[in-house]
Amino acid sequence: MLQEANRFERQDLLQHANADQINAVSELVLNLLKNKIAVTPPIMAKRRPYKKVLRDLGRRGHSVKKRRPWLVQQKGRGLSQGLHHVLCQCVRPPTR
Repeated sequence: MLQEANRFERQDLLQHANADQINAVSELVLNLLKNKIAVTPPIMAKRRPYKKVLRDLGRRGHSVKKRRPWLVQQKGRGLSQGLHHVLCQCVRPPTR
């Protein structure tokens, strides 16, 4: 949903997201950082510019009140598009 939205719609959705939705994004980021999600090297290379934001989002000590602005202030589609690719790899059934 965030990938298809333009910048203003994306910011509006994130500003009005409840705590469970912000926590779900944080859990996805945490699993990505701990290498519990197998992603290809090119996808990880595209996430490298966002490593500080990803580390802050994945830190459990930060409240939802702190994590929400980090998500909202991201310009462009880079972070949201990258998290969408990671999420798609998580739900895709393994190939044999």
